[in-house]
Amino acid sequence: MKILVTGVLGFIGSHFARFMVKQGFRVIGVNRLGDTNNLHRIKDLQHKDKFNLIYADLAGDISGILEDIDVVVNFAAKTHVDHSIADPAPFVRSNILGTYNLIEQARKYKIQKFIQISTDEVYGSIEEGYADEDYPLNPTNPYSACKASADMLVNSYVHTYKLPAMIVRCENNYGIYQHPQKAIPTFIRKALRDEPLPIYGDGKHRRMWIYVEDFCSAIQYVIDHGEIGEIYNVGAKNEIENIVLARKILNILKKPHDLLQLIPEYDIRPGHDRRYGIEIKKLEDLGWQSKYGFDSNLKIVVEWYKQNSWWFK
Repeated sequence: MKILVTGVLGFIGSHFARFMVKQGFRVIGVNRLGDTNNLHRIKDLQHKDKFNLIYADLAGDISGILEDIDVVVNFAAKTHVDHSIADPAPFVRSNILGTYNLIEQARKYKIQKFIQISTDEVYGSIEEGYADEDYPLNPTNPYSACKASADMLVNSYVHTYKLPAMIVRCENNYGIYQHPQKAIPTFIRKALRDEPLPIYGDGKHRRMWIYVEDFCSAIQYVIDHGEIGEIYNVGAKNEIENIVLARKILNILKKPHDLLQLIPEYDIRPGHDRRYGIEIKKLEDLGWQSKYGFDSNLKIVVEWYKQNSWWFK
């Protein structure tokens, strides 16, 4: 099986490419040329016989990119919410137009399966309970709105053109090589430098977390066992308040809790959702289970960043 992985220099895309190559699959990685600073994420793959990297902008001309490809896994997307609020245009171009161009190629070359990687943020803030795959979409910022739009576009191609696609919506991932601006790397970087850890509002904003290797295994499981046209939520049932997460990191690094800094409500970015919560029973009923525990793996991840502080430069 030959798998094309877009956004392969991104955090999750690079992990997924490595995950599949280790199992003997042939992986073609695609990324924009502008992201070459992230090549270290795949440095161990660049000389593997079963991995090739090509540069392409999905929002541009990608004619022929899917020739001889069996499965497409589309990670390519701009993901920083703050950046989407400051300038939504690149998110519309990348996340919507890029997806459109890719599914047009998938339709032309009659690929076997197309996996659209989405996010729990398309459901919006869930104050109580959990959103299953039929929950109404309610994106509250340009990033999540673009992802929801891409999901709907992919779904329309399933119904109109019989595109063999599935959509995967995941909660927050964590692991090594994550962008330094993301929450866990930011908390670790600040703590290592004895700088205040910024916590929005009262610190009780809640997120669900999954180790990136768990997410990779879930995607493969959907490829192997999922039903065309379906949507699958992916999660590990680790729901934590932001302030509790920061305290855990401080404890691991043996740093004082007085490094916590609450950011006043009026300084919180627009579109900052209070809580995300997804129901994952559908995927569990299919047979997939999370493998990694949060606390034990968080310690491993924190130690990696501590030993590889160059990543923050």
